[in-house]
Amino acid sequence: MRGLKMKHAFVLLVVLTAIGFVGCILSPTEEAPKEHPVSTYKDLTNKEDVVTNLVQSYKDHNIDRYTELLHPLYLWYNQNADVLNGAPPFYTRDEDIEMTRRMFLAVNHDASIASDKWVDRLDLSIASDPTGTTWTHADTLEGSPCVDCWQSTRDYYITVELTGGTKTLIGTDLVTLYVVPITKDGIKHYYLRRADDIKKP
Repeated sequence: MRGLKMKHAFVLLVVLTAIGFVGCILSPTEEAPKEHPVSTYKDLTNKEDVVTNLVQSYKDHNIDRYTELLHPLYLWYNQNADVLNGAPPFYTRDEDIEMTRRMFLAVNHDASIASDKWVDRLDLSIASDPTGTTWTHADTLEGSPCVDCWQSTRDYYITVELTGGTKTLIGTDLVTLYVVPITKDGIKHYYLRRADDIKKP
């Protein structure tokens, strides 16, 4: 097994998902289905619930739970270095969901994804903030004033092991998450409005 460091992990993941994962073509290994414990998702009434559910949706490879986190106007902003290397400045909500969906299918060894593009392991962690101290008010968002917008910059760490363990991609950088509330039935729920991938100093 050989490890490669990803300078911009999330961008590489979505690009790999969109154009096909690299690596040797291997025959899939048949394994008995694994039983997973029942996952617990938060109700999104707290800002930190967004981060908790984001990590859990990756753990479960659950595209529906991932999708419900994203505000209708959600955008993912790439690092400047990635843009200079050909990545777009940002991904829209629909683009992000589709690339994440395909990545989850690859991890699940779904028949709709070629077996040489399967992923055996996908681990994502984002630094937790149980006390909420890293959340600060965002006065503006996308150039417009924002009364109840919040931002938090966190370390993230991601590991992707390609089929058969032939290659492992490891990345660690920073991400700034912006959440905004939407009130439903008189209850405020928070959604991910924007995420900025940031190179760690």
